Amino acid sequence: MAPRFGPEVLGGAEALVRHLAMRAAPPEWDVEVATTCAVDHVTWANAVPSGESVESGITVHRFPVGPRDAARYEQLHHVVLAGAAGYADELEWLAQSVTSPDLDRFLERRGPSFDLIIFAPYLFGTTLWGAQIDPGRSALMPCLHDEPYARLSTVRAVVEGTRGCLFNAPGEERLARSLFRVPDGGVVGMGFDADQEPSRSAAPSRPDGDYVVYAGRLEEGKGVDRLVDHVTAMREEDPTAPRLLLIGRGGYVVPRRSRAHVVTAGFVSEDEKRALFAGAVALVSASRMESLSLVQLEAWLEGTPCVVDDACVVMAEHCARSGGGLTFTDGAAFGAAVRRLQRDAGDRRAMGARGREYTLDVYGWAAVRTRFRDLTERLAA
Repeated sequence: MAPRFGPEVLGGAEALVRHLAMRAAPPEWDVEVATTCAVDHVTWANAVPSGESVESGITVHRFPVGPRDAARYEQLHHVVLAGAAGYADELEWLAQSVTSPDLDRFLERRGPSFDLIIFAPYLFGTTLWGAQIDPGRSALMPCLHDEPYARLSTVRAVVEGTRGCLFNAPGEERLARSLFRVPDGGVVGMGFDADQEPSRSAAPSRPDGDYVVYAGRLEEGKGVDRLVDHVTAMREEDPTAPRLLLIGRGGYVVPRRSRAHVVTAGFVSEDEKRALFAGAVALVSASRMESLSLVQLEAWLEGTPCVVDDACVVMAEHCARSGGGLTFTDGAAFGAAVRRLQRDAGDRRAMGARGREYTLDVYGWAAVRTRFRDLTERLAA
């Protein structure tokens, strides 16, 4: 169960749910998906028809988003972020999050027919309300970040009341176990194909000269503002340093001072994204809240190293375990890491190759399918 589902939906957690649903389960299992009619995670407008359909061989049940008071949600959001919310405030905030009474009724009616109901990601009303309908048959794939929401009493109660959790990376599991009494759980993650060769496609959006690339939501919550500041400072000191290519959409607007140093590509096709990764000096990220980071693993599949914020436990741990990238603590360290990779092609290729090997070894579909089958069978027992 996920609040949004489909190829048109942008987001790492949503991509994770869709690919696991399509490819992780053994062929003899029956897999169904329940979701809402929303596509946009800001407006939660009902954008696609409700009803039952078959998508990529999977039965998908879509239900309309229920009424919500967006203004009240935002008002309480500030209280929650400040850590000043009481239990009643938390409940009201979640009640104004995305919910679907019709979806809840579906779970009440059909829930007993499933061996296990997996809810993802954690911070939505559809997950936190839905997982309480039949907690003895429910598990969470939380996609957990180290953020104020993870410390809510309501979240702790739901996590501790279900069968257990499916995690994306060891760092996410450690965080969850430090916050909650997780009944059971283990790492599954996202699968990648071992036979995928690095892209050799053309990339119309590719900038002239050297560049580093960021892909994802263009939001300050993803650290895009800090990333732009770091690149701007680096290039003001050294105009031959790589420019920044931004792939994705969002509300962030590049400041006037930085526009000579940043290229925005918007949304690009999967093939072009792969080609842009392959041509970059590095994938860069200043996000500090990731539970897996699909783009990091995707860049490594193209043989491209990564430069990531040391405060992001999951991404930094991927780099440490693989040897496929560098971390930074501030703008100066970011600039030093990027210029090192720009100047030493051999080092760059070696890091990219190690990252690719790590991705295919740890997150290849064969390993992910085995972990998914073993853990879901255990949670459903």
